[in-house]
Amino acid sequence: MDFGLLSLVPPIVAIGLALLTKRVYTSLFLGIVAGSLIFNMNNLGNVPMHLIDSFLGSLEIMSITGVSSFTEAGNLWNLLILLFLFMLGALIALITRAGGALAYGNWAAQKIKSKEGACVSTSILGLLLFIDDYFNCLTVGTVMKPVTDKFNISRAKLAYIIDSTAAPVCILMPVSSWFAAVLGNLKDAGVGSDALAHMTPSDVFMSAIAYNSYAIVALFMVLVIISKLKWDFGPMKDHEKVAEETGDLFHGNTDKASAESEIEPLGNGKVSYLVVPILVLIVSIVSAMLVSGGILGGASLFDAITGIDASWGLFWGGLVSLLFTTLYFIATKAVPVNEIAKLWGKGSKLMVPAVSILILAWTLGSIIKGDLNTGVFLASVIQGSIPVEIIPALLFAISGFMAFATGTSWGTFGIVLPIAVPIAVSLGNIELVVPFVAATLGGAIYGDHSSPISDTTIMSSAGAGTNHVDHVNTQLPYTTLIGMCAFFGYLIVGYTVSMGYWVSVLLNLGFVGLAVIGLAYLLHKRL
Repeated sequence: MDFGLLSLVPPIVAIGLALLTKRVYTSLFLGIVAGSLIFNMNNLGNVPMHLIDSFLGSLEIMSITGVSSFTEAGNLWNLLILLFLFMLGALIALITRAGGALAYGNWAAQKIKSKEGACVSTSILGLLLFIDDYFNCLTVGTVMKPVTDKFNISRAKLAYIIDSTAAPVCILMPVSSWFAAVLGNLKDAGVGSDALAHMTPSDVFMSAIAYNSYAIVALFMVLVIISKLKWDFGPMKDHEKVAEETGDLFHGNTDKASAESEIEPLGNGKVSYLVVPILVLIVSIVSAMLVSGGILGGASLFDAITGIDASWGLFWGGLVSLLFTTLYFIATKAVPVNEIAKLWGKGSKLMVPAVSILILAWTLGSIIKGDLNTGVFLASVIQGSIPVEIIPALLFAISGFMAFATGTSWGTFGIVLPIAVPIAVSLGNIELVVPFVAATLGGAIYGDHSSPISDTTIMSSAGAGTNHVDHVNTQLPYTTLIGMCAFFGYLIVGYTVSMGYWVSVLLNLGFVGLAVIGLAYLLHKRL
């Protein structure tokens, strides 16, 4: 059944209410109910069972057939992510209790002498952990919170830095879980076959990187915001002012702060109590991801990277690191044995808000993608009698709105790329494939970066330990500014692509970069 414009109602309800009321759980639930009512409008008696099925489907509990469901890559996704989050919470609790975070914060405060240095260190760590956005968000937050807290950097600013060095970095790196996702969708879209036989998915991805002005300028924007220029504007400016003048890093929303304060460090601890577990976590997760990609079965490093199952790698890497850290702290007497179980429980409790939002967001996503086909409806808007020159900008806008409304960039890739690539082929201009793909990827990143129901946005809030709606409200002016400039940048691409690859790329990046700098300066002065 074609629901047309009605398919947009659930995401509009969820996102609109979340931004207006700041009650993210209620807003997401009402969006889910609205979606179920629309899907079952011919038989409203089916709504209760449909809601139950949707929630169970997002948890993937019914997909468990035994131990093999956890040991074989590709079986589960959502459930493994949730289990990883609980394990990470337990790991954070152990590190906090052992005094590792406190010791690292004290050490870093001696080495890092300024607020700018703390922000730059956070962004650099985010750039380095490009293998997966979930892993990036939660690890950077865990490591850098003690440092940014020392310099009264608001948790909203920390969440912004984490979020902006997660998805925008992953989409630019040919060694990440995102790279694997894009390659699969490009192959499904026809790259490497028939008229595009001379192109491989990897070639198209690599060529599209320089065209991805949103992701590139989003990273540049972080440097502008965290530099000595201090060009904050909008709600972020207020959060930073309150944090600097009063020391309130949460802008009055202390729910997360009180949860963290439940775990008091045992003494001053040692830096190794944080560094060793984090290093083990990184090595374990990267190794598990490569195993999921078939590295032990003879696959090359490149093939293993393109075939990784990020959720499987996160789960098993997290489990190994949690068990190692537990034994390490027992052996070094960093944490009493009789406190281990309690700390695991307290740590898991820290992740309940993030897990709850994720479950609600996934349930809403399953309804608007699987039941109402919101993405297919939006993609159909692209097709028609449209001037070739504006197609890149239109692809960026459609992909951006789709990712914002559905909360998933990967889902957007799967819907729009199989439309964008054939459009270029049908126009008889193979050179358009790369800018069309880049515009689609850029738009999806913009929507993912901005959406309150995006996995990565939720993970960034969890990693920074800040109120989720505060993170969305403070970040949205920045992402919207870049998104608007990127839209006009893709108009430039449409009219200059015939001049050559590098001419078009440089004109696009030059315009977007300069426009963002100029407008950010004006907004900083006025807002």
